[in-house]
Amino acid sequence: MCLERYVTEFNVADHEYYQNDIDNAHALEWLQNEIPLLECPDEDIERTYYFRWWVYRKHIKKTPEGYMVTEFLPEVPWSGKYNLINAAVGHHIMEGRWLKHADKYLKDYIYFFLNNQEEGMRYSSWLLWAAKEFQMITGSLQISDFLKKAIPYYSAWEKARKTECGLFWSVDDRDAMEFSISGTRNGKMLKGIRPTLNSYMYGDAMAIYLLSEQCGQALDEFRSKAEDICQKMWKLLWKDDFFRAWHPENGIFSDTNNRNLEKAPRELIGYIPWYFGMPKQGHERVFLYLEDPKIFSTKFGITTADQSHPEFLFHSEHECLWNGYIWPFATAQTLTALIQAAEADRKIYGGIFCRLLRQYAKQHSLTLQNGKKIMWIDEVRSPYEDVWFSREKLKECGWPKEKGGYERGKDYNHSTFCDLVITGLAGVRVKNNTVFFRPMLPETWQYFRLDNLNVLGDSYQITYDKNGEKYGKRGWTVLRNGVEVFDRVNAVECE
Repeated sequence: MCLERYVTEFNVADHEYYQNDIDNAHALEWLQNEIPLLECPDEDIERTYYFRWWVYRKHIKKTPEGYMVTEFLPEVPWSGKYNLINAAVGHHIMEGRWLKHADKYLKDYIYFFLNNQEEGMRYSSWLLWAAKEFQMITGSLQISDFLKKAIPYYSAWEKARKTECGLFWSVDDRDAMEFSISGTRNGKMLKGIRPTLNSYMYGDAMAIYLLSEQCGQALDEFRSKAEDICQKMWKLLWKDDFFRAWHPENGIFSDTNNRNLEKAPRELIGYIPWYFGMPKQGHERVFLYLEDPKIFSTKFGITTADQSHPEFLFHSEHECLWNGYIWPFATAQTLTALIQAAEADRKIYGGIFCRLLRQYAKQHSLTLQNGKKIMWIDEVRSPYEDVWFSREKLKECGWPKEKGGYERGKDYNHSTFCDLVITGLAGVRVKNNTVFFRPMLPETWQYFRLDNLNVLGDSYQITYDKNGEKYGKRGWTVLRNGVEVFDRVNAVECE
């Protein structure tokens, strides 16, 4: 079984400096019980898929308030209660919703941030949207109870961050994207209207509306809130075929006719609106920039900012820079957005997705002093050399305790990967409690299987065998609880 082989490999190579509830010795047993199983011909994707689940379980911890999911394994000074940081909560929920017992591990985690608004508003996030996506897969939330918590949480963001122009302000640091080109000037962070928080507020408003609709009491005001955000983002942030951040010199957002976006760079945050399905079809061509070596494409990944901008990789002594370095957090957001955009042309944009997913998989490595490569996930990578930039900076200064201590970024839980495989390659969709599949596979692949996929109480297996030589049946097959179900697959082979 490939899972056992991979887990053995990961355990042997690992230095288990920090532990939560599920240690390496129990990793295999836990993963066998919890995760969907993948088999595909691309070993980089397959190995990374299992590696990321192996890493994810390290971050699950039992607290007096239920199970929680951490971002860093060591205690870091800027975390909150239980060493939690809400910046990546959307990623944690989107990834973890595919666990067999996702309700056990994530329900209390979701409610923790709703019940503790100070913790849930330390950083911007898409908590409510992710909770809605969690509900689509598990069906385990009591929706009316959830909405009683979600609506005040949304209102708190409106009270704290809504501006005169009707959109929401943030600084890049509170978007967990410190020292960005758009958000930093002369070493200072600027208050601005960014595609980040505004997209999240759109997504969260739509989540409230869609969940309320399921209860039979649709809250149309939240659909209106979402539509208003969407219209204003197109009007105020869309410039030269891209969503950009607007930072007025005086910090006042009432003079919308004189906003200066000419110098605002293209950054990966400009793709976030597609994450929530905000743009209508017709603007997907912006995703072609992801493979343009003059803009976002490099050998080692997609940069967080346009390489042609004069401030690309501007100098700073800080170890966390979003001025062009490669961040898995942003890569995962962008690839999730690309899955949505690919609905316009699944062969072209699905092809970009498959190529970038493979590149993303190959990022998960660290070259040791003896030249050996091991599986690794950390904070931020260099765009032009095979180096985890933040790790090297912290190592050079002796792993300062005030910055998180020894190997703080090792096994960093700040992005998704498995969710991209499940929703992108396998194309899992749920609509009106019906599960169907819109896979996007490279045309060279001869086979693909995702097994033990738990959705709404049923177990699914989706299988592809191009010639019938791998699994004994040609084409696509879907089993639900061991019984074949038909007309569930609308697949495409990507260029």
